[in-house]
Amino acid sequence: MKEFILNKWLYYLGGFIILSIILFEAQGKGDFNIFISASRDLLAGKNIYKVQYNYYYHYYYDIIFALILIPFTFIPLYITKVFWLILNVFFVYRIWIILINWLPISNLNKKNKTIFTILSFIFIFNLLHVNFHLSQVTIFILYLTLEGLFLINNKKIITGCLLIALGINIKLLPIIIIPYLIYRNEWKSAFYIIVFIIAFLTLPALFIGFDYNKSLIIERWHLLNPMNTEHILDTSERSFHSLTTLLATLLVKNCSNDPYALTLKRNIADISIENLNIIINIIRGILILFTLYFLRTIPFKNTTIKIQKLYEISYISLIIPLIFPHQQHYAFFFIFPATTYLIFYLVYLFFTKENYNIIKNFKTKKISIIITLCIIYFLTNSHFILGEFIKYYNHYKTLTYGVLILMILLAFCKPEILYKNKVISQNNVDVKS
Repeated sequence: MKEFILNKWLYYLGGFIILSIILFEAQGKGDFNIFISASRDLLAGKNIYKVQYNYYYHYYYDIIFALILIPFTFIPLYITKVFWLILNVFFVYRIWIILINWLPISNLNKKNKTIFTILSFIFIFNLLHVNFHLSQVTIFILYLTLEGLFLINNKKIITGCLLIALGINIKLLPIIIIPYLIYRNEWKSAFYIIVFIIAFLTLPALFIGFDYNKSLIIERWHLLNPMNTEHILDTSERSFHSLTTLLATLLVKNCSNDPYALTLKRNIADISIENLNIIINIIRGILILFTLYFLRTIPFKNTTIKIQKLYEISYISLIIPLIFPHQQHYAFFFIFPATTYLIFYLVYLFFTKENYNIIKNFKTKKISIIITLCIIYFLTNSHFILGEFIKYYNHYKTLTYGVLILMILLAFCKPEILYKNKVISQNNVDVKS
């Protein structure tokens, strides 16, 4: 009885803390001000992809997102942001439920479950915080992607495809889910997603007119076109991170047109923009092909093992902010599945007494994983841990290095070790059909 009362008060305390954070973070304009401003301009018939909001920034998202937000243009921005951040709490909750559904979480005892949960959220805290602070859509996009895949896996194909298509329309990032589904023999799902993408592109025409809708689609493409020089030499803002930005800083001597860029040397070569574009696309291609390593099966064959699904989705989510240009710090919330998988891998394989006899010969590997995770944690959370050096972290793109190391560690921590040593029985991880 005492434990029940204690847990109840802990939930109340947690809810109060979350609500306090929401009420505080909703005070600033954040990026949601851009979304609402673009929605007002859409209502006024303006070219929302030409206008620069908050003096410097473009609206990059789709027309239907701006259309959905029109009712909120008549509500005070603070109230709208509070509502949006509350929704984001729900999105984070659902992301977490989906992630642990793909893990044999029931095999952990209560103590290890608590350790796993706390470490998972500590690891992602900075990226979670910056998304709330800026009222961004990254959490929403990751939620749509994972919820969509979860529903597809549970045979709710139409709903799942609708969610993924909406995420792709809003921010394009989950588009690599389509070839993934094709590889996994989910042809019907891939087809439905494409159909829904087209539907979401044309649907606004019913409200704003065909010609206006068509002109905005064209303008958005001009803005997003990856062949644009600003997306190849992706350094117009010091806070950009991704492979495109990292390679530009390493391979071009005077790559930045950001007036706030530091003068400290960071390039190791000086090549032309044309050659830079070739190198960027080659490395993008390598990262995309490296997905095959994580899929672990021949093409057009699905897997029914939950933890394997999480393993491959973790990698796909992780490379999304790496291969797309113009990515800010908050976009790297997409590493959440990968960090969750790795922390579970560490806690379950190395800190569960039942597995001691199996992993007693893996002491060196255990230490290596812990040290590597600590390095990754610092590189991905340094903006929060030692904020006074942010300009140096951004200058040298330490966040991108942290995610690249995370990718390497993920490649080494294959789920097969759990099956080969019979740590997890396959019956515990089969997806319900």
